[in-house]
Amino acid sequence: MTATLLALFRPLSGPAHHALPRRATAPAASALVRFVAALLLLLVGAHASAAVRVIFDIDMREEIRAGRFDPTRDRVVVRGGAAPLSWSTSLPARKAGLGKDEEAESAGRYTAEAVFDKIPAGGNVPYKFRIERPGQPEGEAGWETGGNRSLELVSEVVRVSRAFNAPGAPISLSRAGTIERLDPLPGGPLAPRAVQVWLPPNYERDTARRYPVLYLHDGQNVFDAAAAGAEWQVDETAQHLVVSGQIQPLIIVAVSNTPDRVAEYTPSAMSRDGHTQGGKAADYARYLIGQLKPAIDARYRTLTDAGHTAVGGSSLGGIMSLWLAVHHGDVYGTALVVSPSLWWDDEFPIRDTRQTPLPMSVARPRLWLDMGTGEGPDAIKQLRQLRSVLYARGWAAGDIGYLEVQGGTHDENSWAARVDPMLRFVDRQFNAAPRDGNRTQRDPFPVETRPAMPKGQGTY
Repeated sequence: MTATLLALFRPLSGPAHHALPRRATAPAASALVRFVAALLLLLVGAHASAAVRVIFDIDMREEIRAGRFDPTRDRVVVRGGAAPLSWSTSLPARKAGLGKDEEAESAGRYTAEAVFDKIPAGGNVPYKFRIERPGQPEGEAGWETGGNRSLELVSEVVRVSRAFNAPGAPISLSRAGTIERLDPLPGGPLAPRAVQVWLPPNYERDTARRYPVLYLHDGQNVFDAAAAGAEWQVDETAQHLVVSGQIQPLIIVAVSNTPDRVAEYTPSAMSRDGHTQGGKAADYARYLIGQLKPAIDARYRTLTDAGHTAVGGSSLGGIMSLWLAVHHGDVYGTALVVSPSLWWDDEFPIRDTRQTPLPMSVARPRLWLDMGTGEGPDAIKQLRQLRSVLYARGWAAGDIGYLEVQGGTHDENSWAARVDPMLRFVDRQFNAAPRDGNRTQRDPFPVETRPAMPKGQGTY
């Protein structure tokens, strides 16, 4: 965020620097430079703490003419991925116009306002308009078609003026480092998907070096905001950490999802929204392990063993990463289990972790577990339960990174804010001493699990 803010103020810092008088003495020039630097820091601090007011002007006239919106019964609302917007709570829009003289002109136009006290990572907020009516289910009904739209919080007042279902404003894409787009591989029984690969600095010059690899699900949201209206900023964060020497170089593979995401990221089927969904995790694993990983290892200078291979994802991607670690720990030695959807199929991910045979000869994969407190008390309870099960199944304390994020919510901006500690965790696992199984494990099939862990932030 600091880098972003400094970039915004470059037009101020440039002229100020060149305005130094040529005949100034060295002490005077130095003092002036210090003054300008202090002023810049004050400006940056003021901008960082300043709230951004967003005004939504929503044109519903076409929806009214088409009979899709009844002003006497329905309402149009805004939902989004950063406070004060939420994907689960609506911000209602009111009819525009203040008096009778404006009613005819403003008929079919609605307005809503939101004040963002905190600028999310990257400054982008995904959002959508939705039509709500009495008795409407919480599912997919009423949403605008297409992907999320994006707000860019680049000034103190931002105005969004468009018709319902119209495209949003173009997004300013931000990318750091070298990112290659690969041709989709045949998916076998699954649809082909886009794959992007982030290469560390000096990859082309340091030709004798091989690198560990981190695979991430929902790859279209990893490097830029084009798909979801917000992103994880993995490229920016990795670039900074590697260049500054805070982590060792690695390769990051972003694997995009498909329209069949729910099925591919879930290991069991369940009845949801009136029909059966899920259960293709094994097919997706075969694609990752049998097709994608060999292709990446052949194309790039990778370290191919499990100790140098990690996988990660959020939500359903979180439970998919957990499933891969538990069932394919010989391939993935580390997994990032981010805001996992542990509720899936009556908590199947927890039951599966408790019941799956785990050979004593295979070292337990290292696991990062996290959840935001804004995702609800049930989600926090389930994550703590999963941690207890892992300890009971032989995971050592040093093999688990655990984090409860105060106020964290279930969206890209919240996940982007903790990419830094995630990458540090992965780096520690990639550079840890090799392990020959887990000789300190307890009985892999205990009669009882540990009692629930105490409440608290935990560590990573």
